[in-house]
Amino acid sequence: MRRNSLFGTTGFRLTAIYVGVFTLSVIALGVVVYFNVGSQFQTEFDERVSEEADALVAFARNHDEGALIARIAFLYRQPGALDYRLEDDAGVLLAGNLPAIRKGSGFPGDGWIEIPTPEAAGEDADQDWTRALITKLDSGDVLVVGQELTGVHEARRAVLVAFAWALALTLILGAGGGLIVSASFLRRLDGMSRAAEAIMAGDLRQRIPRANPKDDLGRLALTFNRMLEQIERLIEANRHVSHNIAHDLRKPLARILRRLEAARAAEQSVSTYEVAVDGAIGDVHGVLETFNALLRIAQIETGARRAGFKPVDLAGVAQEVAEAFQPAADDEGKALTTDLAIPLPRAGDEELLKQMVANVIENAIRHTPKGARIALRSDYDAGFARLTISDDGPGVPTAERQHIFERFYRLDAARATAGDGLGLSLVAAIADLHALKVSAEDNHPGLRLVFTASGAERDSLSDAAHRRPPTPASQLSPS
Repeated sequence: MRRNSLFGTTGFRLTAIYVGVFTLSVIALGVVVYFNVGSQFQTEFDERVSEEADALVAFARNHDEGALIARIAFLYRQPGALDYRLEDDAGVLLAGNLPAIRKGSGFPGDGWIEIPTPEAAGEDADQDWTRALITKLDSGDVLVVGQELTGVHEARRAVLVAFAWALALTLILGAGGGLIVSASFLRRLDGMSRAAEAIMAGDLRQRIPRANPKDDLGRLALTFNRMLEQIERLIEANRHVSHNIAHDLRKPLARILRRLEAARAAEQSVSTYEVAVDGAIGDVHGVLETFNALLRIAQIETGARRAGFKPVDLAGVAQEVAEAFQPAADDEGKALTTDLAIPLPRAGDEELLKQMVANVIENAIRHTPKGARIALRSDYDAGFARLTISDDGPGVPTAERQHIFERFYRLDAARATAGDGLGLSLVAAIADLHALKVSAEDNHPGLRLVFTASGAERDSLSDAAHRRPPTPASQLSPS
């Protein structure tokens, strides 16, 4: 894991952004707290000094100068006391411990001033200061009451230290967390890259690892794995189809070749050539029909037709198709019955749904004996909409039911009849396009195909789904 890759990950960049924003927030908060703490302390100091000055002014009004001097001398010697200065109108110190407030012969006047603390007076510029309130008494004396600003400075210094530590911890934890998140993120991306490289090398069974299926990367991995499974199925199906195409088209092409060679070798006559050409044309039409069926299945599997879906009633569509095939069933001596009173509203392509039902009915007519019964039924079971098409013919062996929807798959008993083995493949493709699950079951006797979908659409679409006039049977034959 390279260091530049680690620092270049999206996770690290996002973490750095969050840490930067949080750091700026800490700094802004520190500035606000710093000034608010200093302002609050100074306000409390000023209130205490003002209260003490007011008390001494009141004391001076009721007592003589000697009593006031004694009072101040007593106060400033108490633990935690304020600082005081009482001087006459000439600036001579009468009592207290504060330094002189006059510069030259000038009197600063009543109000607030800042002067050096008694212990630091006369020292360098880094000395501590005292904030004091000057009040001129009725007697002409000047009263100064103050308090050192050391407490304010210490409070502000404590705030700065605390926020400095908080800022340092924020940067350390943020950078460490960013590295941890980035390393984890990069490990998972490396796993995805290795899986992708293995798939590119031909290992289609490889899947992207999912450390945590609930986070963003886990959901992305799940989506990619589903896509890879679909790709694997499609490639496997393509291999299977390619093999079957090569196998199933060999026979008609071989027949064409034999007919043409026989015509060339036989006695030269127009009728001989006509028979050979007609047979070859018929075989070529069969090959073209097979390719057209494959192209139609491929077009359906792309899902492009889904964009044109409209509300349809699957039961109504099945009824129309059954009515179109009724004459053909009667001619074959087979009973075609329907029980489709329960609507099955869905969003879908009506033409494709008709093709799906038509293929199943035609398949049942073709592969059941005379006197067989073919039934169509619509119902709901446990909230799921179902369309069932069943017959009482010979059915399909249990071991082969799962294969009847595969392309070119034909039962041994059906190879003597016309067909290319793509009819039920087309049915499965159309069902999948419409989110219908089709299953083959034993009808005891015979075969039952069940198309199942969620019953949620029953409430979202009107029971009076769009219906069209019955389509002629000639237009419903498999492609």
